[in-house]
Amino acid sequence: AKVVLQMEPFDWILFDRLCRRPNTTRPSFHGNYNESLKCVESMIFDEYTKLAEDGVEHKDMPTFSIVFLSDGRPSDCTRADTEQRTTLLQNLTQLLSSKLLFYAMGVGANGADFGVLSSMVKIVNENGGEGQFVHAGLSAVALSSTFSDISNTLTTHRTTLLSSTKGANNLPTDNAAGKTKKDFTMRETGKIVGKTMPVETYIHGKEYTIKRFRFENKGAQRFSWRDVKFANHGAIGFEKEIHPFGKGSERLAFRFSEVMFDKKTKIAKKTGKTMVAKTSIHIEKETKEDFHEDFCRVQSVSQDLAEKFNDAVRKAPSLAAADKATRPPELQFMLCHVYSYTNNVTKEEKALLVEKKLPGKFTKYNSNNGYVKGAKEGVTDTRTIELECGKVPLEDFVQAFSHWVYVHSNHNLIVCDLQGVLNEEGRYPIFQLTDPAICTRKGPRYGKTDMKINGIRNFCRTHRCGLVCKGLGLKCIPSLLKDRRTMH
Repeated sequence: AKVVLQMEPFDWILFDRLCRRPNTTRPSFHGNYNESLKCVESMIFDEYTKLAEDGVEHKDMPTFSIVFLSDGRPSDCTRADTEQRTTLLQNLTQLLSSKLLFYAMGVGANGADFGVLSSMVKIVNENGGEGQFVHAGLSAVALSSTFSDISNTLTTHRTTLLSSTKGANNLPTDNAAGKTKKDFTMRETGKIVGKTMPVETYIHGKEYTIKRFRFENKGAQRFSWRDVKFANHGAIGFEKEIHPFGKGSERLAFRFSEVMFDKKTKIAKKTGKTMVAKTSIHIEKETKEDFHEDFCRVQSVSQDLAEKFNDAVRKAPSLAAADKATRPPELQFMLCHVYSYTNNVTKEEKALLVEKKLPGKFTKYNSNNGYVKGAKEGVTDTRTIELECGKVPLEDFVQAFSHWVYVHSNHNLIVCDLQGVLNEEGRYPIFQLTDPAICTRKGPRYGKTDMKINGIRNFCRTHRCGLVCKGLGLKCIPSLLKDRRTMH
């Protein structure tokens, strides 16, 4: 048996490759089922063992799906071969149980002998897995229809497994399951003429004590909060719009401004630039230590890694700009500040995480669930730069950053969920990013968005290297995974 493709997503690209194979290769030996099963068993065992060593429990393991295609009776069909085949399937099913989906596909004319394929499905079903046999016929149309059935079955199987992790109210049993979402109405969108949006204002003084803190990374995983002045001279407090303009899985985003005292009108008015304030989407304690610290720590660590990545890019000869008047874009994560306000009567303390409002079009480049911008559509950002190695889309630097962190950390973490704007207001382009996620092998270490090994797997599954990855000397993801299996 020989592995032809590995770590490929189960999609129509794979289907097209299967359809093209008869035009490029021809059978050169007998069709032995057992050798193929041994190869599959070895790959699954290696992957399962790696995940178990990383701390993944069986209930959190992914579904392993085997699609076994054959054009008829195998060559290895002696009694000893049959016993060995039974043992191989029993070992796989007993290890994975409901995590194994075995789909046997007979590709051949009516009357072809697929008795052995059917018996293999029966063994899987008898040992706790889920098996199914289908006769796909010989035409590409029939094969396409069967491929769709397989895809639908895989999706249904995955949904069934996921539903077993939901609670009585059909809500996911994650960290947020026991929390109640805030009651809120989203801000009106589009151009609003002659209308003032409702705000809530807090003034430092008799009613409230307001402090502004900067989160500082002291290195070696040491962090601290530093009490700093308001951003604008003469500011005495802040105002925040009541309705959020944005929301995510964990946070709400509001327009925010500092305020100062107007001597003419005797009231507080906005001063300085509009910023963005973020709060929890759930009803919970929101002090700087209880809610905002994880976010600030992730942002700070990401910025530290971004600075090292930018330096690596500058030192890579093939990534130098062909036009010396420009240079490759840098990555920058926003500086975190927290405004803490305490009611002087009730002593209730709350806090808002506040960032600079990013100029330009806000874009999500990748996610901790495997999403990559443009991956499905086959398109990327139209902005490119001419480098010594060739023309490169600017956003390739963002995707390469996640890959570089994975390698730089010795495969122990990635920074993903990268989102923000491409700021071209200055001399050189710069990606200004916010709200990233850090996923770690031994996590969760970085808050609720640390999806641990699953987040890393999601990235490895969908990332495709480009010229930036190559220019940084990064191995392609399949090679990295192969190296890790060798180490284990």
